[in-house]
Amino acid sequence: MPSFKTLNFITTGISTILSIILLFFPKVIFLLFGIEGNASAYFISRRASMFCIGYAVICYFSRNSKPSESRQSISLGIALSMLGFAILGIFEFLRGFAGAGIFLAVSAELFFSVCYFSVWRFDGKVKA
Repeated sequence: MPSFKTLNFITTGISTILSIILLFFPKVIFLLFGIEGNASAYFISRRASMFCIGYAVICYFSRNSKPSESRQSISLGIALSMLGFAILGIFEFLRGFAGAGIFLAVSAELFFSVCYFSVWRFDGKVKA
């Protein structure tokens, strides 16, 4: 399992790239997920971009945090949101709304969920 610092560094990079893509090049995501772009999809894509940049900022500035309640909260929050994204991705695929490309995102989300859950569990055993 990667360390909290390494995990946050990777999350920062991916979240920043995803934010840029969702803001300026959403067709890439639409193509990958096999969905059509329209005015509503572009609107939601730009808004989702801001969530991604928020993750990037949180992960970047907390990367050097020592085990603490704050670090546990960050880890649990990201783990649960990534797990939620993965579950929703699978659900949307099964109902025929997303194409097979969604499994690239689902795989990454499950990876991050497991890693952040591991940090959360480990930090809970460490006395800060």
